[in-house]
Amino acid sequence: MSQKRITDTFQKVKRPGRTQKQGKSAQISAKSFQAPTQSTVSDAAELQRQTDIQLLKQFDLNPDFGPCIGITRLERWERAEKFGQTPPGDVRDLIIQHDGDEEYTHCLWNDYKQML
Repeated sequence: MSQKRITDTFQKVKRPGRTQKQGKSAQISAKSFQAPTQSTVSDAAELQRQTDIQLLKQFDLNPDFGPCIGITRLERWERAEKFGQTPPGDVRDLIIQHDGDEEYTHCLWNDYKQML
């Protein structure tokens, strides 16, 4: 008994407009050389913002630097440094860069302090 191949059951279908040389890798490389559009720039900025906020949330959730309710992140960072801790310098830089943005300056639990 001979072995059946999958091509015996399913016929090969060639897609129109696609040559042998132009495969998936050629299509991907053509896309990678396009100039960045406004949406990709805003997507990159949003991704960076989410990464920054995630770093700040990790700082808030770290109990080594003391409680964070009732004070700003910068006050908490400075207090931790005053008491001999080594808070991340990236956190301080982010807070100073975005001084007017409450999402950067206030702690994760800022909205919940009214409930306490």
